[in-house]
Amino acid sequence: MAAKRYRTTHALGFVLTAAALLAAALSLTGCGGGSGMGNIMQGAGGLFASSPKIAMGPVVGPPKNVTSQLTQALQTAGADRNLTILPSGSAEAEYTLRGYLLTAAEGSRSRISYVWDVDDAAGKRVTRVSGEEVVSGGSSANPWRGLNSTAMANIANSTASQLAANLPGGRGGGAAKPTASSSSSPSSSSFTGRTAAATGAAAATGAAAASNSRTASGPKPSGVKIGSVSGAPGDGSRSLASALQKKLRSSGVKVVTRGSNVYTVNGTVKLTTAGLSKEKIRIDWRVLEPSGKVKGTVTQENVIPKGSLNGPWGSIADAAAGAAVPGIKKLVQ
Repeated sequence: MAAKRYRTTHALGFVLTAAALLAAALSLTGCGGGSGMGNIMQGAGGLFASSPKIAMGPVVGPPKNVTSQLTQALQTAGADRNLTILPSGSAEAEYTLRGYLLTAAEGSRSRISYVWDVDDAAGKRVTRVSGEEVVSGGSSANPWRGLNSTAMANIANSTASQLAANLPGGRGGGAAKPTASSSSSPSSSSFTGRTAAATGAAAATGAAAASNSRTASGPKPSGVKIGSVSGAPGDGSRSLASALQKKLRSSGVKVVTRGSNVYTVNGTVKLTTAGLSKEKIRIDWRVLEPSGKVKGTVTQENVIPKGSLNGPWGSIADAAAGAAVPGIKKLVQ
């Protein structure tokens, strides 16, 4: 039987685009969501004399009208949790909130992934919160189209609840209940996962159904061993191997460190030039049978800013590994 191949372009697209946006956004200081944001937020200070005061910083990713509407929703959700959201540069602010939003079209739906960083007055990050929202009505031409008022409120409520739980003086920091369902459940034919910190969500698409058949000879492999990961920049090879081991184990896969009758998963990372300031990254996860025969491959690829992964991968490794897990599980179970 031919080895199976899975592609997770959207998954790594989310992960790596998040890394690029984070790198770009971290260099921005003292700017908000445009003049409209300041007008929307004027007068917000003083609503709660003892509440944490948070000035809006840059919001990277969405168009200006989405940023303005989301800021309004954040103001409302924050007030319910004793958080005061202020215009950019407000002198009385104790913190600054910076946001990064990403979208990916999945057929007639769009997956909105968001990350919010809160810095103190000295510019040191004090907390990071994240999440995702799936909306209907999006398209590859305009993935923001389905982000209606209900979805905005869901994002704002989730964000404000997490902030209230992490900042002193916040109130009602429990998990926010969606105001209403804004989308249908993810398709069972898609492989889905969630990022720990940088990214929010990941979806693996375009995969054919995996065969569960095994060769007639020999017993069923007793577990999965993580082999080598080669070719990654920075600490990617070590971080990806560690992250994949953790993600597979937490998903219910038996991960072993030795054994002869086990599957082995090897990773190969390849970078190629894609223009003056871009490069293409591709990760192939090859699942080997105990005999050494390739049972299948899970592939992730995207174009990223050149050098953006040359340092520590951190949560990017977790997210990339998490997005690959569903495809790998299809091959080993």
